[in-house]
Amino acid sequence: MLLWLIPTQQLKVIFLVSSFCLIQTVDFAAPAVLLGLLAWLSLIDIRERRLPNKLVLAVAILGLTFSAWQCLSVSSLLPLKAALWGVPLTAGPAVLFSLLYYLLRKHEGFGMGDLKLLAALGLYLGPVGLMVLPLASVMAVLGTLPQFIFQKEKTRGQTIAFGPYITLATLFLVIFL
Repeated sequence: MLLWLIPTQQLKVIFLVSSFCLIQTVDFAAPAVLLGLLAWLSLIDIRERRLPNKLVLAVAILGLTFSAWQCLSVSSLLPLKAALWGVPLTAGPAVLFSLLYYLLRKHEGFGMGDLKLLAALGLYLGPVGLMVLPLASVMAVLGTLPQFIFQKEKTRGQTIAFGPYITLATLFLVIFL
C-alpha cells in the first residue's frame, strides 16, 4: 500500500476507513471513498490553494465507476445518462459565472481546479449536483464573513480555498439526498 505517500496521519485514517468500506457494499463504499478524496483535496487546497489533477481525476473515475455499477444493478443506462447530464449541470453555472466575472473584472472568479472538481462531482452526483454551487457559495460566505469583518487590513483580490466548501456541500447532499 502507498500510505506513506499520504502527508498526514489524519489522511491515513481517512484513507484506511475508506478502504475498509470497500469490503462492505459498493453503495456504501463509493460515498466513503468520495468523501475521503474530497477531504484530501480540501486539505491540499487549504495549504496550497490548488486542487491536484490526479485527485480530481480520481473523483471523476469514481463517479463513472459508481454510475456503471448502478447501471448493472438496475439493468438500465439511466444512471449513466444522469451522470453525464450532471457534468454540465454541476460545472456549467460556475463556468458561466467565472466567464462573466472575468469579462467584468478582468480577473478569474473560480480557479480551474474548482471548475474541474465541480465537473468531476457532476459525474458522481448527476443532476443533484446542480445544488453544489449554491450550497458551497452560501457556506463560503458564512465561513469567510467573520474573517472579513474582523480583519484589520482590508485587501482586495484576496483568494479563498473554495474546495473545502465544495466538499461540505457535497457531504450535505450525499447525507441528506
